[in-house]
Amino acid sequence: MKRYGILLAVCIAVVLAVTWTTGCSAPKKATKEDVTKAGTKPGLSDEELAKQRAEQEARERALREQAIRDQEARERAERDRAAAEAAALKDLSRIYFEFDRAELSAEAREILNKVAQVLKASPKKSLTIEGNCDDRGTNEYNLALGQQRADAAARYLQTLGVDRKRIKTISYGEERPICTEPTEACWRKNRNATFVYTEK
Repeated sequence: MKRYGILLAVCIAVVLAVTWTTGCSAPKKATKEDVTKAGTKPGLSDEELAKQRAEQEARERALREQAIRDQEARERAERDRAAAEAAALKDLSRIYFEFDRAELSAEAREILNKVAQVLKASPKKSLTIEGNCDDRGTNEYNLALGQQRADAAARYLQTLGVDRKRIKTISYGEERPICTEPTEACWRKNRNATFVYTEK
């Protein structure tokens, strides 16, 4: 009877040990299949991936088209600016002189004031001043007079703060007439200093 009691105690101890070990073991890790079954959203379908790619391509295409439009707008603005500047410079292309004189008139000074503003606003611009005369007098005399006219304009621009290094002068004397009729109106047009603008 005593032996039976000991055997029963051993059996109970073994059962308790097995139960305790099973209860403390690490929980089973969830597999991908278990997670999917538990309701987690599966990967995107081919149709959804294709839709996403199409949307991405559409966004990239829109960005490229916008970049092209922006570039065209910049180029158009630059052309408009250049055209406006050319139109403005056309009115600042020439000053006139009295017969056999190289002094600047009030009108010539007014134009030169505007020329100086253009040059100051555009540091990359330089200017060539071409002195011209009508065809009365000798070639040598007119070449010298044309140079005096070009130099007078250059000196005045220099007094307005334009760097003399940005200004070149040359005389063509009577070699480049604007008008060829032997009239005072025509001769007056030929007595000038012409401005040629260049940009580096």
